[in-house]
Amino acid sequence: MTLFAYRRGNTPLHRFPATLKILFLIILCIVTFAGGMYDTLESVLKPSLLIRTVLCLAMTLALFFASGCSRTSFKPVRFVLIIGALMILFRVFNQPLKDAFAAGLLYTVRFLITAVAAQIVFETTSPLEIKESLGKSAPALAVALAINFIPQVFATWERVHTAALARTPKNKKGLLRSIHIVYCEIQAFFSCLLYQAEIKRKALLNRSSSN
Repeated sequence: MTLFAYRRGNTPLHRFPATLKILFLIILCIVTFAGGMYDTLESVLKPSLLIRTVLCLAMTLALFFASGCSRTSFKPVRFVLIIGALMILFRVFNQPLKDAFAAGLLYTVRFLITAVAAQIVFETTSPLEIKESLGKSAPALAVALAINFIPQVFATWERVHTAALARTPKNKKGLLRSIHIVYCEIQAFFSCLLYQAEIKRKALLNRSSSN
């Protein structure tokens, strides 16, 4: 399953208005990251912060399973754990281990909450629903195109990566070849994104001129 890809369904969250789901995602992100970064173990263990974070996580997980998402939907979000591990590793060079681990763990949990919430919104909301919910004005259309472009980014990378795997013989692998393949993947990925962005830009210009 591709990250932020729409999944057909008939759950209550699928039938929920797209505008409210987008508003929920924005508010959840603000509440989750309110207060900025916390750099020490003592600041991370503040009761108000812990209660708020646990409540946001519990609500997000409850909505995740209420939307009909399965455990496989967690797979695309695994990159959050990698980023969290890197965050802890980088902090270790500048902070005591306990502070680096606490701050990195908090950041990982916060990032996981917002990533899972975004997965819920995009899995239960089609691009057409997002477009219609924001209206037909030029600014609203631009916002809708920008929001809908997010899933396309991950879907494009998935297609490029799958094509590269299919074209790479299993018996011809090595460090240099792997680096070359990744380099080609990145080139193809950004070429596809630029092409898609240009199409979106022309569509928006044509829509504006017709109005």
